Amino acid sequence: MSVPGKKIWDQFIIIKNFKNYPFLSSLLQGFEGENLIGYVYIDHEEGITLDILKLFSENNGELITGKDLFRDKTRAIVRFEHFSRTNFEIANPEIKQSLNVEIPSYIKEYSRDDLAEFRNHEIYQKFSAEGFPDDITVFLIDQTRKHKTENIWVRIKYFDAEKEAGIAKLLVQPFQELEVNKGDEIIFKLVEAKGMGFQPFGFIHKTTT
Repeated sequence: MSVPGKKIWDQFIIIKNFKNYPFLSSLLQGFEGENLIGYVYIDHEEGITLDILKLFSENNGELITGKDLFRDKTRAIVRFEHFSRTNFEIANPEIKQSLNVEIPSYIKEYSRDDLAEFRNHEIYQKFSAEGFPDDITVFLIDQTRKHKTENIWVRIKYFDAEKEAGIAKLLVQPFQELEVNKGDEIIFKLVEAKGMGFQPFGFIHKTTT
């Protein structure tokens, strides 16, 4: 089962007896196999995602492949909310070798190496949405001091690991009439707040780069 705050992406996982889970049972109805193995990655827009590669059964310790989705060019993807509460386990090297699974080449399309350090940043990830490592809340500051500080959701677009700062896009419309709107980009960084430690803060002037 998923552990809050624990990295579960960039790994192969196994879900045994997937028919015990209504969503998976419906998605894979008619396919042969009792268990599944898939690869977990991050879709920048849709969050943590499981790409199911094969279904298999076990018989006296032998793994028998049922439906091979990758070979049959059939794609079944499951978002975080539908697999994170299952009793999944990380696939060990022996099982991966026995089932002959590899990371699909199309997964590279979702690669965001530029955000790798952000996704593993201990402080920023405390403020991320469950299942969405690239989405965090920031305290949006109006530098004119005409408006109150507002806590708002943003999606990270660029991150400078050395400066621990970057550019993010507003995911929602601010409640106040500020100089930015939903979809606009802002600068964010960590600021030490009195009695609260370091917190993500956003600055409402628009960016052009």
